[in-house]
Amino acid sequence: MTTTFTPNRRLVAVALVALLVGSAIGLAAGGVIDAPTATADDPNPDDDGDDPTVSGDDTDDDRDPSIDRFDSSAAFASYLRDAGSSTNYLGGGLDQGAVAVDRMDGVAVEEDVAMEAEESAEVGTGTGATSGNGDAGSAGGPDRYSETNVQEAALDEPDILKTDGRTIYYADRNRYDRHGDTHIIDASEPTTPSKIAELPTNGELLLTEDTVVSFARDRLHGYDVSDPSEPEQTWSTGLDGYIETARLADGDLYLVVADRADPGDPCPIEPLGNDGPEVACTDVHYPTEQTDADTVYTTMRVDPATGEVEDRVSFLGSARTTATYVSENAVYLTYADSPSQAELRLEFLLTDGRELLDEDTVERLERLESYDISDRAKRIEIDAILREWRSGFDREERRSVEREFEEAWTSYAEEHMRQFTRTGVVKVDIDGDLAVSAAGSVPGTPLNQWSMDEHDGHLRIATTVRAPAVDSENDLYVLDGDLETVGEVVGMGVDERIYSVRYEGDTAYVVTFREIDPFHVIDVSDPGNPELQGELKLPGFSTYMHPLGEDRVLGIGEERGNVKAVIFDASDPENPVVEDDAVLDDRWSAVRDSHNAFLIDERHGVFFLPGSEGGHVFAYEDGLERVTTVETDGPALRAMYLEDYLYVFGEAELVVVDETTWEEETYLDLRED
Repeated sequence: MTTTFTPNRRLVAVALVALLVGSAIGLAAGGVIDAPTATADDPNPDDDGDDPTVSGDDTDDDRDPSIDRFDSSAAFASYLRDAGSSTNYLGGGLDQGAVAVDRMDGVAVEEDVAMEAEESAEVGTGTGATSGNGDAGSAGGPDRYSETNVQEAALDEPDILKTDGRTIYYADRNRYDRHGDTHIIDASEPTTPSKIAELPTNGELLLTEDTVVSFARDRLHGYDVSDPSEPEQTWSTGLDGYIETARLADGDLYLVVADRADPGDPCPIEPLGNDGPEVACTDVHYPTEQTDADTVYTTMRVDPATGEVEDRVSFLGSARTTATYVSENAVYLTYADSPSQAELRLEFLLTDGRELLDEDTVERLERLESYDISDRAKRIEIDAILREWRSGFDREERRSVEREFEEAWTSYAEEHMRQFTRTGVVKVDIDGDLAVSAAGSVPGTPLNQWSMDEHDGHLRIATTVRAPAVDSENDLYVLDGDLETVGEVVGMGVDERIYSVRYEGDTAYVVTFREIDPFHVIDVSDPGNPELQGELKLPGFSTYMHPLGEDRVLGIGEERGNVKAVIFDASDPENPVVEDDAVLDDRWSAVRDSHNAFLIDERHGVFFLPGSEGGHVFAYEDGLERVTTVETDGPALRAMYLEDYLYVFGEAELVVVDETTWEEETYLDLRED
């Protein structure tokens, strides 16, 4: 069972107060501020000095989420340097008891390992539908076959298993061979599949017409598979960074490639190494408000048959905080948009902390607030002002003042918690020329791309909101086409964080977790007035949800360390209930790592869960009933159906099961030539 580290909130508050008004050990002496240039020892001149202060509203913020392009390499480098020097501690002091604060998470606690867990797949993807229509068949092909479980039905996603119903491409995960191969299997006779060729790569795959694209660790390869028994490599390109996400839509390949930015040598940026186009600094879009930026994300449209880059657009974000969601119309990138440390400190000191300071100190802080200097310079000056103020107290007086500040800070953090963590959202249109078309901002942090969904011209985004010394909360925001917030539901799952989100038409399902698993049902039919309708609490948590038809949702997760499946009945959205659940005698499933591993077969009313020593087949139409377990030599990783046969793939093996009898039909060792 995942354990969440929970600190003593009073200790957190004490540490933060020490940072806000602490002794600032190690800082330069500094003095009274008469002019910013007289005392601000800032080696990096500020180039965005008109950062507005944070408003007092709980959910709104005055930060302008506008996007611009750099006008020079020097401006790009300066922005990166400022980003690197502005985010160490919330208070900015160097007290020995300092508590490090992650600006995106906004919480002064040790990182929760589960919170930081990322998909183990090489290419980021979404959740929830099946690409294309596997039951429709194709010319000369079978009547039905399954395709990859994806987030948006019209957008295919990279995975280790692909098929066109006649030929199967499977990139094995052989534990004894780090590199592995991609096996090409002839499945024209569903009961007797045979291996006919290999590709010398085992990255995730995309298949379009006669082309297979393989996403290897540091390269992309394109193969002509018009004759699957004689595949031919047609193109290959390097990667200077890594692929954040990829999608296939209407025969076009869309890539989002991330490149770490170096302020010492920022440009040109080469997303595809020496094999692809160069991105000049002046081609990079960036948030006009200073952010924790360190990575350039380049969205590209690529011809999968040739590898030619047809269009591209670049944006500066953060490797640690950028989540990516792709709809049929746009790519949405998120980035940290939290206010600066200096802004937060000045806001607190000049509001809730004001009565605890003397008049001279307040006046100096007010003058500092008006200066057009960098965030780093303001932090230095705040420390100097507060150090001088503290010097007038003896030890007992200082302790008393710090207790008062602790109370004031806790109250301030509770009232303004949605100012501590904010997420900016950038919209890149892909319907036509690639272009940054809108930008917005919401409180909190999305879990990943699963937290977002575009529907009827609106973007829905679920976030976890954190602030130091305050219980976390979870929100859902609805943004219009210009990424302006038009509706919200706030305050779900107090002292918990989001583990999974599923949007189904006009309904959103959100699972939060700390010690129990609250399942929230939200009506988002009216974008301007979304409404939390009901919630249900149960043991364990779900990390993936899949709709089972009207008002029924399947959750896959774990309870006490074991894999768990649960069916939620939301036919009465104000009182959702558990229809049935099952805790497996298995502690791992590939669905935990990638939603692509999930398979549902509606014709036979079953779903497949890969496990550590085989795969589990469950019927779901009337509760949960285990139908069979398909044994494999080691973990089962993927499954697909072809006609009425279930194909289960292990690390380097294929087991074929007849779905009418659930008897094993064929076994194929993929290691054998």
